[in-house]
Amino acid sequence: MLLGAGSCSKTILDENPQSILTPGFLATPQGVEAGVTGVYSGLRQLYGNDSGFFTTEAGTDLWTNGITSSSGLNDYNTSDLTPVNAGATSFIWSLSYQYINTANGVLKYAPTVQGLSAARIQQLIAETKLLRAQYYFVLVQHFGDVPLMQSFVDVPTKDITRAPQADVYKAIIADLTDAMNTIADKPAQPGRVTRATALHLLAKVYLTRATSSAKDASDYANAAKYAKELIDNQSRYGLGLEADPAKVFEEGNENGKEVIMNAQFNGDATFSRVDGFTFGGENVAGFNFRSRYDLLPNMVRDINNGRPFARHSVTHYLEDSYILRNASGAPQESGKSLRTTDTRYGKWFTTVYRVNAPGNNSGSAKAVIGDTAVWYPGRELSAAELARIANRQPVAYRVIQPSQYTTEYFPTLNKFDSRNRASVNGFSTRPNIVYRLAETYLIAAEAYFYLGDAAQAAKYLNVVRERAAAAGKTTQMDITASQVNIDFILDERARELAGEFTRWYDLKRTGKLLDRVKAYNPPLTRLATGIYGSNAAINIQPYHVLRPIPQTEIDRTSGKITQNPGY
Repeated sequence: MLLGAGSCSKTILDENPQSILTPGFLATPQGVEAGVTGVYSGLRQLYGNDSGFFTTEAGTDLWTNGITSSSGLNDYNTSDLTPVNAGATSFIWSLSYQYINTANGVLKYAPTVQGLSAARIQQLIAETKLLRAQYYFVLVQHFGDVPLMQSFVDVPTKDITRAPQADVYKAIIADLTDAMNTIADKPAQPGRVTRATALHLLAKVYLTRATSSAKDASDYANAAKYAKELIDNQSRYGLGLEADPAKVFEEGNENGKEVIMNAQFNGDATFSRVDGFTFGGENVAGFNFRSRYDLLPNMVRDINNGRPFARHSVTHYLEDSYILRNASGAPQESGKSLRTTDTRYGKWFTTVYRVNAPGNNSGSAKAVIGDTAVWYPGRELSAAELARIANRQPVAYRVIQPSQYTTEYFPTLNKFDSRNRASVNGFSTRPNIVYRLAETYLIAAEAYFYLGDAAQAAKYLNVVRERAAAAGKTTQMDITASQVNIDFILDERARELAGEFTRWYDLKRTGKLLDRVKAYNPPLTRLATGIYGSNAAINIQPYHVLRPIPQTEIDRTSGKITQNPGY
């Protein structure tokens, strides 16, 4: 360039910075489209990496310690769960505000864009408002009072304070109501939010606000209204329950008829921050609940079974919740019939691993590929059953009973399994479901229960339960109005939504977080086979219904942003 500068026209060196994006770019057709896509992109980081599961599933009644710590969220460790050290919750804070500000930029500039139809601009604004509401809904559930930023920030500022939850919920509901009035009924492409998304989210927001400090007397009625509207008009939105629970999470069906909202992924590290060592945009959902099958005899890590992060070990409560019980809570199944009436456990949990490497991990060269290598029976076997397996030909297989579960070995939730990855340790590009129609029924059931209509609540619960029934056993799965209470509803949500980014919110919303963690998160126990359980029941305190405000946010605002009690 220096050699040519003296002999060439000056215009050759003039810069035309096409790759430098300024706020004004959002006022162009390309810019507003890219801006909305940018707002969507944050969903990959909320619903796919470790932080997404640490902040919603860890430290609940469904999951206990795996082999990796989760910012203290798994056991409410006071040394880790602090304003300085709680990396997962700090990530949720910074991520949400990053994409809220992108949304604010779109909403500022979109109305002035030339070159797009008015209908297209209206659709983009509606999608952006809905997504902004989603980010704020995540924030208010985790942190309570949070800064309410509804204007685009394009210069540094320290003048930020927390707004009352009432104001945040009001803004969320306003965004969702505006979006609902103008957004499309069906997605123009997979992953786009729709009017159905707005209805579902409105119902869930009202249901959640009803037990918060911002509650309104009409919240349960509104939750029921919007859930019912979606259920009664699901065909308008191209929605419907899958006939078989296995179909819901079948690979290739991530945009199926039951899906109301999901997070899309791709394998391009340039755009997805796929690195695996930070809370980036990678999809590790299938790895989080995968136990260490690769350390067991005649097994080796492979693409089909996935990378065993073993972050979250199933609790006995969750496993046993799939056992059919009568109105008094007494089991109606035993032995080999356990969990056979309700098919969800058998379809959503992997309990058998097949030989893929004869002789590996001190196995036997006589083992046959495809034969049983490991079995989690979900019950304690008799001496005779164990002896039969031990004497099996050509080789025995490993049996791991509930009393032998550890941080490494436990049945695996397989909802997120991905077999189309490029390598053994490669990340998934499957979309992850955020909201689906089965939850709409459960939201309606909870709202009607609180409204005093247990009969209507039972009807909605039975729709979900009947779908899960084994052939010819629909009647056994039905419940009556007298069986409906908040604990039964939470049990049903556990059975249906295990692992789906919702449990911590559910327990907090219903005021059951402390009680259920103490009752069902097993105490830390040293077994001959390893360690199982956690200190969550010992450590959890009332103030843990909120997360710590990141210390960096307090420091950057010179203390204008204040800390939550207890931290």
